[in-house]
Amino acid sequence: MKLVVGIVTNSLGVLSEALHSAIDLIAAFTTFYAVRIADSPPDSDHMYGHGKVESLASLVETALLFVTCGWILYEAVSRLLFKEVEVDLGLSALFVMGISMIIDFSRSRALMRTAKEYKSQALEADAIHFSTDLISSSVVIIGILATMMGYVAFDSYAGIGVAFVTAFIGYRILKKSVHTLMDGAPYGVIDRIVESAESVDGIRKVGRVRVRECGPKTFVDLDVNVDGDLNLEEAHNLTDSVVDKIKSTVPGADVVVHAEPISKHDLTLTEKIRHEAMLTKDVRSISNIQVSEQGSRIDVEFDIEVEEMELKKAHEVATGLEERIKRLDGRISNVTSHIEPFRNNINSSETAVSMRNELEKSLKEIVARFPEVACTRDLDVKKISGKFAVTFCCLFGKEISLEDAHSIATKIEAELRSKYHAVESVSIHLEPSF
Repeated sequence: MKLVVGIVTNSLGVLSEALHSAIDLIAAFTTFYAVRIADSPPDSDHMYGHGKVESLASLVETALLFVTCGWILYEAVSRLLFKEVEVDLGLSALFVMGISMIIDFSRSRALMRTAKEYKSQALEADAIHFSTDLISSSVVIIGILATMMGYVAFDSYAGIGVAFVTAFIGYRILKKSVHTLMDGAPYGVIDRIVESAESVDGIRKVGRVRVRECGPKTFVDLDVNVDGDLNLEEAHNLTDSVVDKIKSTVPGADVVVHAEPISKHDLTLTEKIRHEAMLTKDVRSISNIQVSEQGSRIDVEFDIEVEEMELKKAHEVATGLEERIKRLDGRISNVTSHIEPFRNNINSSETAVSMRNELEKSLKEIVARFPEVACTRDLDVKKISGKFAVTFCCLFGKEISLEDAHSIATKIEAELRSKYHAVESVSIHLEPSF
């Protein structure tokens, strides 16, 4: 109907809509074929299924849309600048565009309803496409009315309007299709997965999380830290609970959970305290750990930075951490924590640069007293919440033992920290000199 009316009236607006509808027909057949393929079960060559063929179909549709835009813009500019075309519009053009809008509205609703039910990206792309066709049809109707009033150039302007709407539709479909084909995670789903896993009693912390979509299915792969003292059956039951929890958050997800045991037997008390703090949700850092022994009792004091929250919640986090630290050693009688808000202000400011220059000079003087050290390199200084974190590489002669190298590195670290009280941490990488 659009094509006939467009040829009879010579209206670029209606012709562009006819071409747009022809593209819609090709896209619909492409979507139909893609949905049939995507519904095929996994096989030996496609173990994650065939769902991504829907994203490929969306790319084909996008390419067709951009071709349409190119032709419409070319013809519109030609009519405006280089050739005169007689346009004879009437009620027939308005009638066919009205019919088109009714069809677009009804089928976009039906497609979107089905797309949501089956999580079909191809059907969703078609639904969005047809719903935005209502905008382009409205632009054409405005152009028709303006042309009937004597403003003939408006017909070409309506065609340009259709081209820009079509290009915008194509960009949205292209962006989503490429995101899926590149295994991009759905927006916000990772945070929901981590929150669900951490809510399971016995999960100390969630490690790496990987999420990918393949058609209507979401594949989730994550690592969780559990107590190393659990037996195999207990750890397995714990991961099953995590799987069930995630599936309730992301319906229909295919979830694989890998449990990483945490062993604390070989750690010093200070390392155990730091380890416990890092496994505590909402605690971002721990510093200034002081362990003092008085006879048979041990007192512990430290600073922690927590996420921005109400004081009551922060106190609960700190109290919970203190109770767990007391259970690390029966001799611990008192644990005191100092709470600070987390400040993510790592930077390479002028202060850090100045400190680096000063540390570089001091380091040369200290290292000169240890002939076993060949040289140091890669000195890096970061300022974090008013304190400095120092990292560098220390090269030793290849005949030195690991124990002796570690002993020298410990002495170098102690000298640096005693000389510069603003230095909170020193990390030395030991390396043989060849």
